[in-house]
Amino acid sequence: MIDYELFNLRESFSRLFVLAVNNKMHLKAFTKALCRSNFINLIQKNRYDEMYDYPLETLFFQITGYKVKDDSYGIYNDAYWCGQNYFDLFFNVKKCFEFIFLKLPFEKMLDLYSIYHEMDFSSLLEYFNKIDKESTILRLLCINDHCSLNDLSIATGISLNTLKKYNSSDELLYKASFSNIAKIIKYFDVSHLLFVKNIMDGETNI
Repeated sequence: MIDYELFNLRESFSRLFVLAVNNKMHLKAFTKALCRSNFINLIQKNRYDEMYDYPLETLFFQITGYKVKDDSYGIYNDAYWCGQNYFDLFFNVKKCFEFIFLKLPFEKMLDLYSIYHEMDFSSLLEYFNKIDKESTILRLLCINDHCSLNDLSIATGISLNTLKKYNSSDELLYKASFSNIAKIIKYFDVSHLLFVKNIMDGETNI
């Protein structure tokens, strides 16, 4: 993809966040719908040249099911800044968007606006890498779903000791068996890409 196409895609991606906030969408519902959309799927498959020039209203409807008027043009607010930086994080951390939103939810990113929006992107990347190390994927999934490792063990049949191991390190979770990852995916209703160490390499046990 040539530079102006990537620039336009980044612009459309960022304005989707503006539309979500302007139309008072639930932020987690928006990012969940975004992660499950064909738009994100194509970006993650490195086929984003198919999507960069879609009309924004059409794109927003395809993602969320909401018909809205595009009032995002020329708005460069905190929601727009969040979109820009999520887009850049994807290409830098080489993880799926579901991973990025799990580690740094939209509502938390909005709170960072006054701190990071005028700084070099490297400052935000450093912050993201810091919080990435603070909580593992499995720990955050359990927190969001209000369940304990014991609850998960009972529901999936995965031993509690094994889950404790996965809970201690994302690296250990990435090495989990196909069967165990499949059970965790089903329980939390998440994408298999969440368990891919490097999305650019396509590494996966699924």
